[in-house]
Amino acid sequence: MQSIMIVDDEALVLFDMVMTVEDLGYEVFCDSISVPDALDCLGDGCPDAALLDIDVGGTLVWPLARVLAERGCPIIFVSANRAHEELQNEFAECGFIDKPASTSQIQRALAKAVSSDPEQPRMVAGG
Repeated sequence: MQSIMIVDDEALVLFDMVMTVEDLGYEVFCDSISVPDALDCLGDGCPDAALLDIDVGGTLVWPLARVLAERGCPIIFVSANRAHEELQNEFAECGFIDKPASTSQIQRALAKAVSSDPEQPRMVAGG
């Protein structure tokens, strides 16, 4: 079963995304409400994909996203704000879903992110 990391500082949003991911047949690698907790949870591992809010309790998610990208993990940002420069440059290849995210948006984004089809880009930063 493919595993997904989920990070969002809003507890209800996080709970909803966890339930959605599980309902879609994925395993939750870990879920976190802060960037430091997410980094601790990640340890030396690597989920099959990550759903990341950008502003996590006043802390930008870029340090976590960089670690995930270095490990080849496809990243999908889930945010109401596309204005971050990093989304246009460093993380331009990553997926993006506008909040509030629907089940169908999450389903499509995860399917694309974890696809083993060589014709399908995997949403990996710098990839």
